[in-house]
Amino acid sequence: IMFTDVVDFTATAEKTSAGDVAALLNSHFDLLGHCIESEGGTIDKFIGDCVMAFWGAPDAQKDHADRAVRAARGIARAIAKDNAERQRQGLPPLRLRIGIHSGPVVAGNIGMTGRSAYTIVGDTVNACNRLEQLGKAVAPGEEVVMLLSGETFDLVAEDRSDLIPLGKHCLAGRTELTEIYRLPT
Repeated sequence: IMFTDVVDFTATAEKTSAGDVAALLNSHFDLLGHCIESEGGTIDKFIGDCVMAFWGAPDAQKDHADRAVRAARGIARAIAKDNAERQRQGLPPLRLRIGIHSGPVVAGNIGMTGRSAYTIVGDTVNACNRLEQLGKAVAPGEEVVMLLSGETFDLVAEDRSDLIPLGKHCLAGRTELTEIYRLPT
């Protein structure tokens, strides 16, 4: 599972017209969506300036952790390129947090009678969202901060030598400690 969030987007939106906010978000989501979908991910939903995506449902993907990590790395490259262009235009850069976590979920149509959507739910989803939020404390000034859980780290089959162990952290609202790793940009 992957959650992304634009850092300080509320402050940006406050100083920007509604039309410009929509254009910025659409452009941003195009960048992220291409990276996620090119690695076989499913975009679950856009939540304000956040993206929730997942791999491994409805069809199993044994390499879902590698796919999510490659997508995150692709997002970091896309953000860096986009920020270079934004700066050429005199616009402030966007900063992004990404959290990646693996574990069991319930996948299916969730909602109310007459209105439901295919989604995933469960503790793993909640933990991933909290992992993304931990980026606020881990690297507050970075252009892109990418964190993944020990559960995902254990499933990554590709080269993990550049992943930085950050130790165990208590994610907001949880009692168990979670092993955290950082993907360098």
